[in-house]
Amino acid sequence: MKSQTLFTPAGEPYELTPEEVVLEKLRLLDLKDGETLVDLGCGDARNLIAASKMAKVTCIGYEILPTALKAASENIKKASATDFIEIIKKDFFDADFSKIDALILYLTRNMLGQLSLKLENELPVGARIVTHDFDIPGWEAEKVIPFVSKEAIHFTFYLYCKK
Repeated sequence: MKSQTLFTPAGEPYELTPEEVVLEKLRLLDLKDGETLVDLGCGDARNLIAASKMAKVTCIGYEILPTALKAASENIKKASATDFIEIIKKDFFDADFSKIDALILYLTRNMLGQLSLKLENELPVGARIVTHDFDIPGWEAEKVIPFVSKEAIHFTFYLYCKK
């Protein structure tokens, strides 16, 4: 029996991102030691765990879904990454974006549209953002990259840099 998709109170789907998609999104962000990476709606923390293995970055995830929070906590402990990753149980609309170097997102276009003004007003110049499947309304991506997974699933990545 196929499991049902879970949804956040805002109606966003909670879906696990395939490992190869995670790695490609992180590769596009070109993380550097000392940077801060944030994942809004971090789910089971797989993006943050993978990032902590790629560079010496501070990883912060925002999550409110209890199932995802539990999975994130377990996965971070299992990966011995508790010193590098912080999960904040808080609505990301209340987060401070002023010190973010890189942002990894998987949110619907509707939620990205709601978030776009906050990103514009609070992200520092030069901050990089990568999304997949959904672009940020009103923003022009620096790169739009088609990607086909090993299972022949088509994705589109959008890479932005805050001007």
